[in-house]
Amino acid sequence: MTDDFSYHDYVGDEGFLADYNSYQARYAERIRESDKVIVELLRDAASQADNRLQVLDIGCSTGNLLLHLKRLLPKADYVGGELAESSLEECRRNPALEGVAFERLDITQLPQERYDVVIANAVLYMFDESQYDHALRSLAGALKPGGRVILYDFAHPFEHQNLTILETSLMHPKGLRLCFRPMKYVAEHMLAAGFRTPEFRPFELPIELPKPGYNEEVVTYTVDASGGSRLMFRGALFQPWCHMIAFKA
Repeated sequence: MTDDFSYHDYVGDEGFLADYNSYQARYAERIRESDKVIVELLRDAASQADNRLQVLDIGCSTGNLLLHLKRLLPKADYVGGELAESSLEECRRNPALEGVAFERLDITQLPQERYDVVIANAVLYMFDESQYDHALRSLAGALKPGGRVILYDFAHPFEHQNLTILETSLMHPKGLRLCFRPMKYVAEHMLAAGFRTPEFRPFELPIELPKPGYNEEVVTYTVDASGGSRLMFRGALFQPWCHMIAFKA
């Protein structure tokens, strides 16, 4: 991976996208545990709204989250934003996603003040610092006054440890950037981007996921720790997944 790596490199890699879209297909019928939390966060937003919510899922991939949102919270207008044309085409062909608008959107250049809620679900962890700040400013700009962002990404409590790791694997032979940012850093950059009152909710899987073999693709699995917590690993790497909520300042 070179220093000028961009998330655009992934959305243009059709070989990777074919594999990733196949991986996503397993969650079309069974909602992810982390997505259940997003559903409840959006339900809370809807309960406080006077009007029908305008919701953007940016980086929507093949639309799994939107499929469940549409089913569980139908009283909202949904837009799926994505740069990968193959993923957008798959969404548009899916009859279960009828009524959802799909647009080719770049998270760093979103339309201004259009949405009540913007969701970025496992998107920002691969962004370098410049891309990350551009994306946060774009997310804030896309919200109407008083709107909220819902992020699901890596964030940890160690204030002075900002990690960037290059992972190579069967799915990512050229390398995948993984950024593990301190909650303090994320909060500071969200405030600078135009948000207020960022809130962090570390996520722990309520179910067990089996450990894969050592000669297989790296996928998330769980390890039971002392004290009853259940840690999420990806190969040799612990994953500090976290839901984050903030409002437009």
